[in-house]
Amino acid sequence: MHIEKNMFENIFNTVMDVKGKTKDNIKARLDVALFYNHKNMELVRDGSQVAKQRASFVLEKNAQLLVYKYLKSLRFPDGHASSISRLVNTEECRLYEMKSHDCHVFMQTLIPLAFCDLLPKGI
Repeated sequence: MHIEKNMFENIFNTVMDVKGKTKDNIKARLDVALFYNHKNMELVRDGSQVAKQRASFVLEKNAQLLVYKYLKSLRFPDGHASSISRLVNTEECRLYEMKSHDCHVFMQTLIPLAFCDLLPKGI
């Protein structure tokens, strides 16, 4: 269960571009340039500075807000999952302290619903 929780957090934080918790960093982009031929994922060098382009799997700010509002409006039957809506802060766009079972429910049922229209078709 904890492995699934870690996977959920990695995927969610990367797609939602959570600062300091995303797995889309400079080292990952260097690996992409080394092992794959994805021109849109390579680093952009501007003199002495290195910047990364926005990835296609990262949601825009308004789409992130839509996801958090969707999560805030969710209701589950008793015993199925804790109230995920209590764990969402729409002002700060954050998700707080999900338990392993909540992450399991999110991975199995909510990810396809939450991200289906917001991400490009190839992702």
